[in-house]
Amino acid sequence: MSILHLDTAVHEVSTPKVSTPKESPKRAPGRRSAKESRLTQDRLLVEAEKLFAMYGYAGTSVRDLSAVLGIAGSSVLHHAGSKRKLYAAVLQRISDSLNIVLQHIDDKEPTVMLRKFVERLMLWSELHPDYSQILCRELMENPRRLSEIHHWHLAEFLERSLEITSKAAAHGSPRISQDMLLLSLLGSVIYFNLALPTFIAVRGGEARELKRQFVDTLDEMLRSALDSKPSAAIKAPRRA
Repeated sequence: MSILHLDTAVHEVSTPKVSTPKESPKRAPGRRSAKESRLTQDRLLVEAEKLFAMYGYAGTSVRDLSAVLGIAGSSVLHHAGSKRKLYAAVLQRISDSLNIVLQHIDDKEPTVMLRKFVERLMLWSELHPDYSQILCRELMENPRRLSEIHHWHLAEFLERSLEITSKAAAHGSPRISQDMLLLSLLGSVIYFNLALPTFIAVRGGEARELKRQFVDTLDEMLRSALDSKPSAAIKAPRRA
């Protein structure tokens, strides 16, 4: 092989042939592809979660969302339908994530079952701070919008949570209500996570250690509350 042929062969091996890409079908000006539309919807949900967590449903506007995303308000409505539908989509995402918390919580010991429930709620709040904030705001703001609500997105989570507290309450004192037990647990966990940063700023302490102490304290309170023995303050009926 001559030098000329050798140089040509080396060039052909070291330089891969580049095929000419086929032209994608042209879209009409201003129109987005399905992929671009999905990405915008995902971004819209993420930014909506942040704003709803910070300002609540009433304090968040379509204009706020359009400013954060850098798109027109009409584009926000195109992807979301309305602020109410967008908020409903966020609540559904929260509900889906909460339902994972309840998986495989089953134990013969009621306090162990409730401790698992509390620990998972604590972890969920840590992993999803915006969700926790929205959930708290929803519980506070919801009474003003009850007549507007057509679908309860958190209903499945509440029903499944009540199954857990019902099993626990059945092992304890008849004075323990499964509904009040659930409200007490949800209120304690949600408020603890909201108040913790301020508490640490004022009093000091390490967040992880305070969370452990909170779960241990709540566990001890649950053990005391679910004790089927009558309280010392309640006198046994006198025998005739």
